[in-house]
Amino acid sequence: MHPIASVAPRPIWARLLGTIAAIVFLVLAGAAQLHAQATGATISGTVTDASGAAVAEASVQVRNLRTGTIQNAMTDGQGRYNAPDLGFGEYEVQASKTGFSTVVHRGITLTVGGQAVVDFSLPVGQQSQTVTVEGQVSQVQTTNAALSSLISTQQMEQLP
Repeated sequence: MHPIASVAPRPIWARLLGTIAAIVFLVLAGAAQLHAQATGATISGTVTDASGAAVAEASVQVRNLRTGTIQNAMTDGQGRYNAPDLGFGEYEVQASKTGFSTVVHRGITLTVGGQAVVDFSLPVGQQSQTVTVEGQVSQVQTTNAALSSLISTQQMEQLP
């Protein structure tokens, strides 16, 4: 006959250590998932000249009208720019480059996690000349497949 090996029960400290490790793992996994949720908004777009050619190294300035904070960006070789991690609210975006008139887009409203597309067409002229465009911002999400909706204060008050 073969002797039967008996397994001694694990000490309580080993079981407690395993439980603590599992809890820490779950907390860290949950924190990573929360971090992935969008909290800031983004404004991106392209800067072109009157003929439609990309304008590289144009200066783009994004200004929050409520707080006055400004975020600067430069266009890449294809005329694209990106201003991430913006708060919600009303914004004004300005694009400029030497040899072109400055163009300003106003009336841009960002929501939490929103992604606005603001494209510029810079006319040839003095940089001191400013062209202002009111409220022509793409509201169609071309960079994200997520669906979202805003709930107004009135809708919130009418909830059961």
